[in-house]
Amino acid sequence: MFKEGGKKGVEIEGAADMSGLTCFCTRIQNAKGEVKLLEVAMEGMNAIPDPSDEEERKGCSGKISKIIISESEEKGQIAMVAYVAEETKDKLNAKDWLQGVCDSDLGGGVGGTVDEGANETWATVTCKEDKQNFYFLKMKDNCLGAAIAYLRERDLFQDDSSSEEGDNPAADFEW
Repeated sequence: MFKEGGKKGVEIEGAADMSGLTCFCTRIQNAKGEVKLLEVAMEGMNAIPDPSDEEERKGCSGKISKIIISESEEKGQIAMVAYVAEETKDKLNAKDWLQGVCDSDLGGGVGGTVDEGANETWATVTCKEDKQNFYFLKMKDNCLGAAIAYLRERDLFQDDSSSEEGDNPAADFEW
């Protein structure tokens, strides 16, 4: 997971350098809906690269606030980790951001409550399917959109429609 996170971190850094983005939301496929695996992936994303290894650059995105998401249909759950970088701490709070995703009404909502121990820079949650209110397939579809909508409401997400320059490399990235 650390390696997958590290590779995705470099991609995020590149998109940020080209577009100026400060916040990002994406999925991590191999975390199987487990918070612990997402935490390892986030550590990989935020890792400081080894300067002696130019060939295998990993990490580099610690200055970008992000939510990463993983789902498990077998377990009927969605796991999410939010990280807020020092650079955006005055505009964004990890616990509030993640709870905002859970509380969203977008597409029928996601549900869930942020785990104890969450703070302004780090938060985790596992949202479990509840067939009376929240169905896994809807949760899976809604969480990424809700995370981006939360950023848009706070003017922290730039996409093509808000870019004055027209082309925004971050808008073409697989969110």
